[in-house]
Amino acid sequence: MSWGIVAGAAVSLVGGAYGANQQKKAAQGAANSAAEGQQLAIAEQQRQLDLTRQDMQPWMQAGQNALGQMQALNAGDFSSFTQSPDYQFALDQGLQGLDRSAAARGSLNTGGHSADVLGYAQGLASQNYGNFYNRLAGLANVGQTTATSLGQFGANAASNIGNAYGNIGNARASSYQARGDANSQLGGLVAGFGSNLLNNWGGWNSTRNQTQAAQNGFAGLQASNNPFAVSGGNAWASPGYNWNFGGG
Repeated sequence: MSWGIVAGAAVSLVGGAYGANQQKKAAQGAANSAAEGQQLAIAEQQRQLDLTRQDMQPWMQAGQNALGQMQALNAGDFSSFTQSPDYQFALDQGLQGLDRSAAARGSLNTGGHSADVLGYAQGLASQNYGNFYNRLAGLANVGQTTATSLGQFGANAASNIGNAYGNIGNARASSYQARGDANSQLGGLVAGFGSNLLNNWGGWNSTRNQTQAAQNGFAGLQASNNPFAVSGGNAWASPGYNWNFGGG
């Protein structure tokens, strides 16, 4: 067996195993780094969404309150209008003027004065109700616009977060692929090492058999030409040999 070839294959196998292990570690580290970065991006997206909702909550609340008052007015409940500060101020000021005018004429607390008060209150309500309702509609529209903006912001955040999770999945998939490739390469090295070992073992065994056969053949050749290698013990009477020690 060529032990040098085997040793070289073993060194190659060990080096390949170390390289594959380092490749797997690098792939896992890259995937972990990518996942960590994406998790930070996700956390920041969520933080920004929470801050935006918190900052825009007053406009949302104002719009919701205005919408509730509009629904009450449409249902016949005018308390929010009649108790509003602007209406109360205009009504008080107008009634004080009417009282002073009626007192100056000596008609305070008369039927005519009461009619004037009723007419003024009705006219004031008619003039101011539309303005009051429109102001509520404006506030409700602010709330609706804020809700729409928040919805769009939330959709964008959700899309970004979804992309970040997708990037995490891709990083992990790439890591698994790289680790699989490393394992495949290592498997190829192991198979190659085994193949080299088997081939060298077969060659060495064949050479050994041939050498043994040659040795056996040479030994047989020596035995056939050895006059003393005769079965039966009488080498001197062996046929094929004529021994003459001077007697003729």
